[in-house]
Amino acid sequence: MPEPETAPMPPKDDRLDAVIQALRLMIETQNTHSQMLARLIELATPSEESPLEESLAEIAGALRDQTTALLQIGTTLDRLGTEVEAGVMRGLATALESGDDGSQSEAGGETC
Repeated sequence: MPEPETAPMPPKDDRLDAVIQALRLMIETQNTHSQMLARLIELATPSEESPLEESLAEIAGALRDQTTALLQIGTTLDRLGTEVEAGVMRGLATALESGDDGSQSEAGGETC
């Protein structure tokens, strides 16, 4: 049985050139990755405080204060109906008591 023919090996110089080319490409890729990583690290590093950060902190504080005030207004409005009702009932009770005293004196009741 005849042996299958194998492709002849390229000359040693060609193989060495291919390895050198591959290593150059690998080094280029590593350099590119190093540059990208350096940029990412630069962007991830906290910067010095800027007026923007201070302004945003002030705005956030003002929003918290406003939220607290709005919640208090909501609580007051929730209680307002009950308080008005109680006030009207007290006023009505006072008016009825005054009316009872006046009707008793008109009807010949106790006089002072």
